[in-house]
Amino acid sequence: MLGYCSYELGEQLRLKNKPVNSAKNTQLNTFPSLFIGHYTWSYVFDHRNSQGYLTFSPLCSLMTRKTVLDAIKASENKQFEREPNTEADRDNEERHLNTLSWTKSQTISEYKSQFDQIENFINCGDCYQANLTQRFEAKSYINAADLYFTSREKIQTPYSSFISFNDSQSLLSFSPEQFISIKGRVIESKPIKGTIINNGNADNISALQDSKKNRAENVMIVDLIRNDLGRVCKPNSIHVPELFKVETYKNVHHLVSHVKGTLKDGISNLEAFISCFPGGSITGAPKIRSMQIINQLEKHARSAYCGSVFYLNQSGDFDSNILIRTVVKDAEQLYCWAGGGIVADSEFMDEYQESLTKVANITGIET
Repeated sequence: MLGYCSYELGEQLRLKNKPVNSAKNTQLNTFPSLFIGHYTWSYVFDHRNSQGYLTFSPLCSLMTRKTVLDAIKASENKQFEREPNTEADRDNEERHLNTLSWTKSQTISEYKSQFDQIENFINCGDCYQANLTQRFEAKSYINAADLYFTSREKIQTPYSSFISFNDSQSLLSFSPEQFISIKGRVIESKPIKGTIINNGNADNISALQDSKKNRAENVMIVDLIRNDLGRVCKPNSIHVPELFKVETYKNVHHLVSHVKGTLKDGISNLEAFISCFPGGSITGAPKIRSMQIINQLEKHARSAYCGSVFYLNQSGDFDSNILIRTVVKDAEQLYCWAGGGIVADSEFMDEYQESLTKVANITGIET
């Protein structure tokens, strides 16, 4: 089973009396909020061993198996080699997301107003941290799958995903963040909190590791996730094997922690996932109050952004991501979001620039 939950669904689940923000831009109100599909065959590629596998579920019909195998046999197994910088290379370059003409969906002054209001909420004791997001948009008639696979070659993140819902609506995610993983009744989460640009300067890694602000943000979210897992895990089973680990990607370094626990008897994988959804790293703390503030202040609905793509296989293994670094394609219109956790000692321009940096390799917008 392969599924997807939007952040909007998370709001419906967690905010029982969700206030209606009449000023919120709802251009994506027809985009799916929930999708679950049962797939009886798949092609799985193991990157570590450079080995691919074609798998069939016992539920897969003989006719479907024959159709898939016949299609493979009929295809040409040829390795195409071509010189670099050919016309085909240039065509692929044009299909990369960051070559499109992206624009900001709100002004810096609008972001500043939202930032100031969050600081006021924090000073008044409403929350410790709230994740503030801004949106970007572009137009493209290029096939969504072409945009995704061409861009993925350059972006390379471990929790990427692509879903085509219909002929006009697709989800392109280049997420580096795991949300919930479950294997053998052991549940894990690896929240990201703390970001700095990767510009080749090794000092940036040390600066991230030593940042009291980023470490404090990370601990807030680790505590929130421990609380979330506490509802579905056995007593005294929750622990934190890694705290403040630096993970490096092409454009940024992230501060990542690792939380583990053992599921209670009688709790299914999907129940545990829904109980913890949406992820605390993209809401703030405490979760419900932060989500209320987000709903009140953000100009644009998040749609798929900050939701999750997940799978549950025949063996009962479950894994899911958090839909950050994510693009929604609705007909020819594309939307991308980025944000960060605002805390008491956040600096406005630092937070604003961080949100741009996180998706610069998608939007091409650096300042």
